[in-house]
Amino acid sequence: MRATFLSLVFVFAVGCATAPPTQALTTSIASVNTAEELGASQVPQAAQVLRYAKKEVVWTRALIANRKHERAQRMAQRAESDAALAIALVREHEARQAAEQAAVTGKATPNP
Repeated sequence: MRATFLSLVFVFAVGCATAPPTQALTTSIASVNTAEELGASQVPQAAQVLRYAKKEVVWTRALIANRKHERAQRMAQRAESDAALAIALVREHEARQAAEQAAVTGKATPNP
């Protein structure tokens, strides 16, 4: 019985001792910064998703501060995904604008 109790305590201690997801937080912050630099705040759909990503970065920091590392890892991944979606929406918006401009001028623009 004592051995079972000690093994449960060990499993619990190891499970709670996960390292803070600093790499995931750094990656999500970089993704948010990239979305901002590409002008996500100027594209309505991208701006909304970017706001979500920024909030998720704040929540990630709070979860890390409260030692909820597994939840922080998932929240950081969510922030990174939302920032990536914002980037994709910006690029889609730019492509649509280029296509509309090409239709107006009657010629396509070369890809960079």
